[in-house]
Amino acid sequence: MNGTPTDRLGVERFADKAPRPWNNGHGSTRELARRLLGVVGPDFVWRISVAEVTDEVELSTFHGVQRTVMPVHGGGMTLDVDGVAHTVAPFETFRFDAEARVFARPDDGAVQILNVMTKSARMVAHIDVVDLRVGAHSIAGATSWVQLTGSASVHTTDDRQADLAPLDTLVPRPRVRVLHGTGRGAVVRMTNYRAYHATA
Repeated sequence: MNGTPTDRLGVERFADKAPRPWNNGHGSTRELARRLLGVVGPDFVWRISVAEVTDEVELSTFHGVQRTVMPVHGGGMTLDVDGVAHTVAPFETFRFDAEARVFARPDDGAVQILNVMTKSARMVAHIDVVDLRVGAHSIAGATSWVQLTGSASVHTTDDRQADLAPLDTLVPRPRVRVLHGTGRGAVVRMTNYRAYHATA
């Protein structure tokens, strides 16, 4: 890395993220990034986190929140949402109402889950997986980038850069534009709720 302070580029280091208990106490999560609803307080517009599930477990519920989940390490998983089973393969996304009663069950050993939560009446999350081995990727317009595997370097239009390790997260600052690397990453984009439903 060239010595640029990573916080000036919007890099959040996974190594700095301490595990926190789930609201229901059945597991723990590491929050990667969030945008607050106000200047202070616990409420958020969106929140990105990662959790490991080793056995069948009930997920926490959140009022007025939409979840989008993706298995990113390990195998796939089965989600039981209000009694209906859904199979979610690695790097596939599944969106559901966080007020529902949901059980998650790994299909083959422990699974690490990327979890994006949004205020239902404000934002809708979209997650796309990009393989940087194919070539450089522009992140213009992205809300965040989560490095899933391998490594990456983020570059700006004024020649600054920072390196990303697995599960490091980038919430791009102005002039942050291009990623080069050897692994996969998740591009997270947020769409205004009203705009999304007007075109859906």
